[in-house]
Amino acid sequence: MGKAIVKCMIATYAEDTYIVEVSCEKDDIDEIIFNRAWQKVKEQEPAIPYGHRTAEIIKRIDD
Repeated sequence: MGKAIVKCMIATYAEDTYIVEVSCEKDDIDEIIFNRAWQKVKEQEPAIPYGHRTAEIIKRIDD
């Protein structure tokens, strides 16, 4: 099982950015990885602001 480092961004008046590391399989599509990343952000942050959300895979490490 590998890992992915994901940058999650929420467009508010001041762009909120979260960097998280999630586990992933070698053949996982990006949307699955983004979903895991947003779930991890929700676990870490009790109050996430409203706004347009985007995510970007910074690095993917396959074991």
